[in-house]
Amino acid sequence: MGKKDGKETIMTENLYRIVLSGELAAGKLEADVAARMAALFKTTSDKMAMVLKRPGTVVKKDVDLETAKKYARAILSTGALCKIDPPEHSAAASAAPAPKPAEKLVPKSVPQPSAPGTIAKSAEPRVVVIQLSSKPEDRFTPRTVEKISGSADCIDLNISELPEILYDRVLALAAFNETDGGDTRTKMMMFVRSYERPFVCDIDRIVFDGFPIKVFPKSIATFRGLLHLICKQNPSVILEETTLDFLSGSQPQPLDAVKILKLATGIGSLIESGDVDAQT
Repeated sequence: MGKKDGKETIMTENLYRIVLSGELAAGKLEADVAARMAALFKTTSDKMAMVLKRPGTVVKKDVDLETAKKYARAILSTGALCKIDPPEHSAAASAAPAPKPAEKLVPKSVPQPSAPGTIAKSAEPRVVVIQLSSKPEDRFTPRTVEKISGSADCIDLNISELPEILYDRVLALAAFNETDGGDTRTKMMMFVRSYERPFVCDIDRIVFDGFPIKVFPKSIATFRGLLHLICKQNPSVILEETTLDFLSGSQPQPLDAVKILKLATGIGSLIESGDVDAQT
């Protein structure tokens, strides 16, 4: 009986749900989006138009990360905006008040088109698409951190002028492979509240032992666990889209120095614009 309970807890903590934001991507017409969504979910445009106006409609729940990603991409391709809620501890879920019943929709298929580069204003977890074609800005030049450590309560960037930061001060995360000639290093980019420039650290410089995560022989597997931990501790953190792919098992996207700055500029500009309403 104990084994069964333990197994159910682990499964619950690794499940995701996809939630409509109630908003549309920039430049999209409600009628067009409703028609595309109606075709996707095999319903009428009138019914879908009403659903799109209701923030919080759950499209799919209790799915793994890869499936959640596919659903989100399918919805985003129609021009509707949605978000992926990361897994939560089962204990926290059971302690929370029961939510109002939400309409559950089941699409006829889950294609994987490219998602638009627009996101919803929300105080909950979201995935953003950053285009690397925009002009980089030096003010977002990443600051290299030689060591990152931490605990269940905070993250320590080991910088004298920056004390240990609580998880809720992390605004955005991105994982990537920095390519320099024949050398490739996996790195983490982190935006912290009150700091314009992001912090970047080689994952081999992260002391994983202090965090409440499982440490694997390969640091890249442990790194995934750290990202999951940050998402659990801070549900409002912003995830760059390819980082979500990385969490589902893909390799981090390869970037040279110019593209790294473009990535930092894209995320930093998005935060600065106020299109992402991160909770304080």
